[in-house]
Amino acid sequence: MARLTLALSVLLACNLIFACSEKVEDENSPSALNPNFLLAQGEVADPNYVINLPQDHLSHPAFDIEWWYLTANLKDESDQDYAFQWTLFRFANKAQQNSWHQGQSFMAHTSLHNENTHWFEEKFASGGLGNAGIGLHPSPKTNSTDNLEITYLTMHIDEWRWQGLRGNGSLFPAKLTSSVNQYLPVGHSDRVNIELTLTPSGPFVLHGNNGYSVKSEKGKHASHYYSLPFIDVTGTLATEDGQKVLRGNAWYDHEWTSTLLDSSTAGWDWMSLHLDNGDKIMAFSMRLNDQENYQTGTYIDATGNATTLLPEQISLDITRYTRVNGKSLPLHWQLAIEQKGVDITVIADKKDAYNPSRFPYYEGSVSVSGTHSGQGFLELTGY
Repeated sequence: MARLTLALSVLLACNLIFACSEKVEDENSPSALNPNFLLAQGEVADPNYVINLPQDHLSHPAFDIEWWYLTANLKDESDQDYAFQWTLFRFANKAQQNSWHQGQSFMAHTSLHNENTHWFEEKFASGGLGNAGIGLHPSPKTNSTDNLEITYLTMHIDEWRWQGLRGNGSLFPAKLTSSVNQYLPVGHSDRVNIELTLTPSGPFVLHGNNGYSVKSEKGKHASHYYSLPFIDVTGTLATEDGQKVLRGNAWYDHEWTSTLLDSSTAGWDWMSLHLDNGDKIMAFSMRLNDQENYQTGTYIDATGNATTLLPEQISLDITRYTRVNGKSLPLHWQLAIEQKGVDITVIADKKDAYNPSRFPYYEGSVSVSGTHSGQGFLELTGY
């Protein structure tokens, strides 16, 4: 869920990039006074809605904001660590509909870290033109007697592509191909190519109440949210230094909403953790201006059984701030879940894991120690 400040920033950027309306905003309107304010124009999350897979892997264009998000902790054959992120955002602006823009815009990020280097690229696209989106595509008939048409799920923006391999709308297993040819690190001139195979090793998990995820005590902030925290990853990384073989695990998120960005929202701190005993944790703290910060999460055992963590059942505390790119960021945390016997320290592996996008944000790998050990990802927005 900790992607919304970024998504709003993208929405504002794409309003400039794909501007097709002559409407001039009143300088006294809420959105003009507060750039983090977004009036919900689309459908709102419904506590009675039942998430249905694989259908809900697809887009929900009636909602303002949606994202498909993958983070992976990887190693190469020499045991060097890599942190990988791939994200496709969709966001709606119904005021901008014409023959060149159908009210939907897309943005994607590819980010890759090792100990010394950060590769990053972002892409923007207008919806409805064919170079970005998510949908089902038929496979070629194998022979003339084959009367069954199998459809494969595909997400893409330009040449970046997520291709489901099983058919019938399944998102996993999948082949993910991406690259970086923008914002290259100092001293690096060649593009980076990444090809990963994503294989599920456990079930999908619904957060909150059967996928209806409440983000504030007053309950007006909510989304539909599910994850696949059990993913085995194999693949290759081609850089100017040659090709490396990668392996590791990943966490996948899909979330859609229309109500999470308003004048009371300050930002989010989010983490996904793979514990060495096979259990998983999603935890977040939503920072709000008009009420207490809201902390919640999901504890997932190694078999996929999920327990929603209410604010009184989780303690997520900042233990140290670090100066990064002129900002003071919480890169050291203490996370306790008494009912699960968890009392762990979560520390960012790399100080400089800021994505240098048009609207920068922190996203990087973390290490876990204490009652449990493990690894995962941390995302920080709104700082």
